[in-house]
Amino acid sequence: MPLRVSLSAVGKQDRHLASLSIGLAVSGGADSVALLALMAPLQDSHGFKAVILHVDHGLRPDSSDDARFVQSLAAAYGLPFHIHRARVRRQRGESIEMAARRVRLAFFARMASRLKLDAIATGHHADDVAETFLMRLARGSGPDGLAGLKPVSHVDGVTFIRPLLNVRDADLRRFLADNGLSWREDSTNADTSIQRNNVRHVILPFLRKNLDPLITEHICKSAAILRGDLQRPQISQTPPARKDDRRSKLTLTISEAAGFYRRPEAVGRLPAGCELDRAALAGRTLELRTWRPGDRIAPVGLGGHSRKLQDVFVTAKVPIEVRATLPILADADTGEILWIPGYRVAASAAVADPSAPSWRFTLA
Repeated sequence: MPLRVSLSAVGKQDRHLASLSIGLAVSGGADSVALLALMAPLQDSHGFKAVILHVDHGLRPDSSDDARFVQSLAAAYGLPFHIHRARVRRQRGESIEMAARRVRLAFFARMASRLKLDAIATGHHADDVAETFLMRLARGSGPDGLAGLKPVSHVDGVTFIRPLLNVRDADLRRFLADNGLSWREDSTNADTSIQRNNVRHVILPFLRKNLDPLITEHICKSAAILRGDLQRPQISQTPPARKDDRRSKLTLTISEAAGFYRRPEAVGRLPAGCELDRAALAGRTLELRTWRPGDRIAPVGLGGHSRKLQDVFVTAKVPIEVRATLPILADADTGEILWIPGYRVAASAAVADPSAPSWRFTLA
C-alpha cells in the first residue's frame, strides 16, 4: 500500500474571485439551474466572469430540447454559451453513465484550456454526497472514498468547485419555485435500474423512514468529518517493508514554504526535495508509491509534453534495483506523477514564481 497524504484543506484557494473565469456546468436540471441562478448575480459584486457549459449526450430523444433550454438561459443571463454534442460510446468495462461522465470531463478539460477557465462549478448538492457515500460504502471504500464529493477537487488538471454541497435538493427546488424559475426533468432519473437512482428513490427513502429521518444530513456530516480528517497532511500506515526495501528507512517531511529552490540533484539519489504549488495541490490526495509500467510525467520545461518514467530512469542511468524501490509522488485519484526525487516536478503543480505559497517535500 502506498503512502498517502491529502492537502485538501491546506492552502485554501488564496486567489480572490475578482480575477477568475468560471465555467458553470448547466445540464438544465434543477440543481444546475439553481447553481446558475445563484452564481450569475454574484459576477458584478465579486467581479468574476462566468460562461455556461452544456453537454448534449444524445442519449435521450429530448436531449436537444434540454440544450435549447440551457441556451435560452444563457441568453437570459447574458452569458456565453458553449455546447458539446456528443456521441457517447462505452469502452470495455464501462456503464453508459461512466462513459457519459468521461465525455463530460473531456469536454470540460478542453473548455478549461481553450477559455482559460480557473474553475468549473457544478451543481452537486447534499443529496449527491449522501448517495455517493452509500454507493462507495457498498463497494467497501476506505476513508478517501467515503469522504466523497469535495468542495474543491482537481481532475486531469481541471479545478472543480461545488458551492452547493451543503444544500438539500428539495431546498434548491423550493428556491427555484419561489423565484418562478423552471428546469428540465431527465426522464432517466426515474430508472431505478441505475444504481444512483436506486439509492436515491428506494434505499435512502427506506432509511429515512425506518432508521433516521435525517439520514441524509447525518451522512453528509460524516463525510465532512472524514474530509476534515483527510485534510490534515496525514500519512497512512504501510505494511511492514522487506528488509532489503529502503522505503522502510525513508521519511517524508512536508512543510510550508514560499517559492522554490533549485537543487543540484541526481535522479534516484536521496535525500531529495522539491516544492509544489500550494493552490495546485488544494483538494488533491497524494500518494508516495513506486513507479508502475506506463507511468509518465509532464515535467516543467517540456512544453506540456510527457516522458515515460522508464525513459527518465534509463537516460539518468538509474540502477534497476533503485528504480524498483524509489518512491515517487503521485495524485492518488488521477495517477498523475507530480515528482520523481532528483528530477523535475510536474508542470501542472510547479510553483509559478519565487513568492508563491508552496509545499516543501523532503524525502530522506
